[in-house]
Amino acid sequence: MTWTDALAVGDDLIDTQHRAFFDEVNAVVTALRSGAPRQHVQSFHRDFIIALARHFRDEELLLARVNYPDYDHHQAEHRALMASVSALSEILAGADSHGELLMVVRNTVTALVEHMALEDMRYRRYVSGSRAESW
Repeated sequence: MTWTDALAVGDDLIDTQHRAFFDEVNAVVTALRSGAPRQHVQSFHRDFIIALARHFRDEELLLARVNYPDYDHHQAEHRALMASVSALSEILAGADSHGELLMVVRNTVTALVEHMALEDMRYRRYVSGSRAESW
């Protein structure tokens, strides 16, 4: 996966976290291609969930600060995404093949990128407007 500035929302912390997710995913995919065991992917997934929870907290603080009018919907999307990504842990625990491991990573990434491309882009103009007002 390659980060693109088209996914930037205009907040340094959030954009840094988004880029870090891309870096982490690329690292685990590289490790899988080199034959990393399931435990490596499990460790990645566990750390990813922790980072995602922290990211969602930071993002929700940002949305509250810029008075994002669709805050409740975005927060609900975070809960749904977290549940979806967390559920993949069960699949990961029973994964026996390299293909299953890649499927868990792919589904984790797909859920995150879809959220960033669809949901996060909806609040970008509020962040940009907030930055302009503070100048």
